[in-house]
This record gives sequence, structure tokens and C-alpha cells, in this order.
Amino acid sequence: MRFNIKFNKFKFDKRFFLLFISLFMLFFIMNSARWTYHEFHRVNFDEIGIVLNSGLGGTDPELLISFIKKAVLRSVLWTTILSILCSIYRNKIFTIIVYTVVSLLLVQKISKSNVQLGSVFSTTKSNFYETEYVDPKSVNIKWPEHKNVLFIALESIEKVYGTPDAFGEVLTPNITKLEHDNISFENYHVISGLTHTIAAITGFTTGLPLFFTGFANVEKMVGAYGIGNIFKDAGYKTYSIFPASGKFSLKSHFMEHKGFDTVIDGEQIRNSIVNPPKIKPFEGVDDGVLFEYSKPIIQDIVKSKSPYFLFMETINTHCAGYFTEHCEQIGFKQETMQDITLCADKIVADFVKWFRTQDPNAVVILINDHNQRSGSMARTLSKIKNKPLSNVFINTNIFDKSDLSRPISAMDFFPTIIESAGARIEGCKLGLGTSLSTHCKNVKTLRERFSDSELEKKIEQNNDLYYKLSTGRTRK
Repeated sequence: MRFNIKFNKFKFDKRFFLLFISLFMLFFIMNSARWTYHEFHRVNFDEIGIVLNSGLGGTDPELLISFIKKAVLRSVLWTTILSILCSIYRNKIFTIIVYTVVSLLLVQKISKSNVQLGSVFSTTKSNFYETEYVDPKSVNIKWPEHKNVLFIALESIEKVYGTPDAFGEVLTPNITKLEHDNISFENYHVISGLTHTIAAITGFTTGLPLFFTGFANVEKMVGAYGIGNIFKDAGYKTYSIFPASGKFSLKSHFMEHKGFDTVIDGEQIRNSIVNPPKIKPFEGVDDGVLFEYSKPIIQDIVKSKSPYFLFMETINTHCAGYFTEHCEQIGFKQETMQDITLCADKIVADFVKWFRTQDPNAVVILINDHNQRSGSMARTLSKIKNKPLSNVFINTNIFDKSDLSRPISAMDFFPTIIESAGARIEGCKLGLGTSLSTHCKNVKTLRERFSDSELEKKIEQNNDLYYKLSTGRTRK
């Protein structure tokens, strides 16, 4: 028996192909904006450029999977359905109606997505940085004292957590008590260029905001002198220990370039412990594991008797949060983001308490990086207009009679941290930051001199000095 099977030759349909691609792009932009807004409550082109430029190394797998499902696959599905319908009807009017409806939906989603163009589309050139930036290498920094410093960058901890106003309960009783018992500034807010973790850390460590400067520039702030460099120049040993993979935002390279001799990331910690936990925030470890792992390292640092600057971070309360085994083990239910925050508060406070038994004379600084940006908590917080960020300075005497309500940003903590360690900065300024110590009370911060909207426009403007500080190269 013979079977004669004939296959029609494949005929490329250019019209269908162009229809599919154009519809897919419309849906992809729409769904990407929708997904980004749902996760971060804004579409920030600087952040998108920085993430794409740094690569996806260390990216939270759950976040990536969510994007693929809700932006990519959803776009493919709707594009396929409408392309098939357009091919079946082959009617120009029907196709025009489809394009019109999809385009209107796109405009509607974009308009609701809190789009922040940042510096990416700024064509205005300025000399703002030439006028305002103070190069730390050109400043006379004296060191009457050399105090040891532990700095912890808190993840998304806002002052409103210390009241029952937003969530019906106090979520950070311990951190709030530390704020009340020590020094805490009441008007610390984020501004453009400092709205996400690596950007805030850039502010803390260089006194600069972080903007996208082009896909050829993988490393950031290559031309800027950092806080680790300054402490090293003063004879300190410098350490950076953080929970996420150092591949994320190329953070390990960034910290090394900013003068940290020892950099330990979450991936190193995970690979060096027996039976690491299942939860892997950004391919690293949670806060409980981070602090327990760091304790013997810190004990050795303290025993060495050398002055030290230790820079750490937390991660449990990032975006939708991480439900961890450690929190369950110490008695916290892990059902909501509020549960995660309550546990994170205790973990940080217990670690600070332990650390102060190891080095009672050291300065301890806790500063939040940015506002909560994702999940149910962010939706609740979006109804609150004034949302200052948590910050605590412990065991330092430089703020006597200081105005704790003055408007400040992450960049002002750059010189303030250094003066907290016992230094005296001539002129009170480093980078774009102003020291908040008492002797600098008459030197205004940028947020005191400009409204936030005016300041954001100025720091986002196209600037040759900023490009050089970011890339280490002169713009051609």
C-alpha cells in the first residue's frame, strides 16, 4: 500500500508577520508598563537602563518569572489571538479598529504608570555639577578621632511603620525605639536618582545620584571617590557584607572600586555554609543568615584593634518580602508582609544589641534606602503623602542641638557618616552632600536650597562632569 502525502510549500506571509510584530510590540510595552507599575509603582527609565546595562546576574528569579508570565507570555497570547482574527477577516476596517483599541489601551496604561523619564531623555545641558559637586580628593579632612563604624543600609523601612496609622499595628517597635533613644532625622526623603537600592547606596557612598549614562558604561561611578577610599586614607580597614549576590547591579565590583578591601556577598555566604536555606533572595541569603554568618567575622575585626568601617545591608523587606525559615524559628508567623517586617525589625535590633556588646564604643548607623515600592504594603502606603525614611545614629556626639527636621537626602549621609567617625570636613560638603553635624548647621543641604521638583530637574540634566564621574571618561 502506498501513501501519497503532499505537503503544501510554506509561503511566508509578510502582511501577517508585520501585523504580528507590530501588535506584539504594542502589547509588550503596555504589559511591561503595567507589570512594572504593579511591582514598583512607577516606570523609571533610569532604573530600566541600569538593570539592562548591568545584566540580569543576581536578578530575583521570582521577579523574572513574574515578568515573563505577565508581560511576555500575555503579550504573545493576545497578539496571537488578534493576529489570527485579523487574518481570518482580512478586512482593513477590522484591522484599523484592532490597532486603535490596542493603542488606546496602551496610552491608558502608560498614563497610569507614573512614568519617570529621569535623565534618559533629558537634552538640557547644565553646569549644575560643576557648581555644586565637591570632589572629596580636594577637601581637607582632619581626623581628631578614629571611631569604629558599623553602617547598615535598611531595606524599605519607613518611619510610618513606627505608628499604627497605616497598618493598625506598629511594625518596627525596636527600630522606632532606637530612633527615639538616639539621633534620627525627621525629613529624610528620596529624590530622583536615589529611588532604588543601588542608587541609594551610590548616594551614601559617593554623595551622588545614580542615572543611566549609556550601554557602553557597565561600571558606575568609576570616576568618583568613595567612602571606603576616604576611610582607607585615614588608616581604616574597610569591609562590605551584604545578603544579595554581588552580581546584582554589579554591586561587588562597585564596592571594591569604592575602597572596600573585603567584600562578602550573599552568594559567597550561601556557598560556604552547610545546608543553606531554601529561600534565596537575589541568589543570596536572608538577613537572619547574614547576621549569624557575620558575627565571628566581626569578632575577629574587633579583636584586631585596627580602626574599621563595616558597611552592611538588609534584604528581607525588599518589595514583596521573603518568608524565611529563620523568622519561623524565632517565633514569627510568615503569612503577610507585615509579619516579615515585624521579624526584620527584631533581627536588626538583636544584631545591633549583640554588636554593641562586642564594641561598645563603636558608632552604629542605620539608614533606610528607599520607600516600599511593591505589594500590598506599597498600595496602602501610597495613600500617605508624607513618608520619611527611617534613620538612626547611635553613639556619636556630633549632633548636639542640631535641627533634626532639616530636609535631607541620601547624599547628605555621605559626609555625615565620615564626621560621625570623628573626622572634621573643611567646608562641610562632599559630593553633593552636606554634613548634618552641628558645626555645619549653617551650611544648607540641596533640599534646603531647592524644592524637590526643582532639584530633581537640575540633577537629571545632561552634564559633562556627571558623565565623567560616572564613567571615568570625558564625553566625546
